[in-house]
Amino acid sequence: MSVRDHVHPSSAPWTLDIRGRMRDYLQLAKVRLSSMVLLSGLVGYWLASGELVLSHLLWFAAGTFLVVAGANALNQVLERDSDARMDRTSQRPLPAERLSVPEAFFVASLMSAAGVVILFATCSTLCGALALLALGTYILVYTPMKSRSPWSTLPGAVAGAIPPLMGFSAVQGSLSPIAWSLFAVVFFWQFPHTWAIASTYREDYARVGYLGMPIPGTHVRTIVATLALVASSFVPLALGLAGDFYLIGVAILGAFVLAAAVRFGDGTSPPKARQLLAASLFYLPLMLALFALNALSASTSVGGPV
Repeated sequence: MSVRDHVHPSSAPWTLDIRGRMRDYLQLAKVRLSSMVLLSGLVGYWLASGELVLSHLLWFAAGTFLVVAGANALNQVLERDSDARMDRTSQRPLPAERLSVPEAFFVASLMSAAGVVILFATCSTLCGALALLALGTYILVYTPMKSRSPWSTLPGAVAGAIPPLMGFSAVQGSLSPIAWSLFAVVFFWQFPHTWAIASTYREDYARVGYLGMPIPGTHVRTIVATLALVASSFVPLALGLAGDFYLIGVAILGAFVLAAAVRFGDGTSPPKARQLLAASLFYLPLMLALFALNALSASTSVGGPV
């Protein structure tokens, strides 16, 4: 049976293969993606922290990871039929019939609910509310919108950029311009990143009706979004909260990702799309590292959080 002819069943048999089950749960949670999102939340937490309290940090990390992992799992439950028809996703646990829909839904719901409860109980009301907002936006707006509008990236970017705000509010109970600048970096980053994915897997997306890119105008919009990404990365400098090291790092990273966006063109060249995808994956963790190092430098010099 080909991937295109695959019809997803409503259930999969239970097995006692615990190790295999755990691998499937990790894949359902998209653990690598969830870890990167958690990293952005931890940077927000670090920006707000004067003196770290390890137990509080661990509760925040656990709650945030569970919310993000739960959202990713719920997304796969909702998109299981589309996943079964795409080469890129056909071997995920649900389309490959290794997990049943009720089991996956239960695990996803449990992770999401546990994460939200942890954040409300151990961090702050604002942090918990932001987690709920991110979860609802991702599942109720972004996921169904993917097959209806090429601008589904917008609510997806909002949901993906909320964790840094969660991290900051977990410590401070409020938000500040530096927290919003980190939100802006993660928000604008998702446009070139998502459009590069859509271009790389354009045949898969076309097969299931996902409207991944804003056509026409892909090239201009990608450059504009990337310029906004680079500009938002300079905000700490404009606020007087960063020095020469940060400036040099931002300039190098910005030139790198902007060059890839210019080469991307109209999104019809898979090699150029993969270059932009690689540049975006290179940009975000290094940009987050710059934020964290800058916060450490500022904290050392003034004796408190940024």
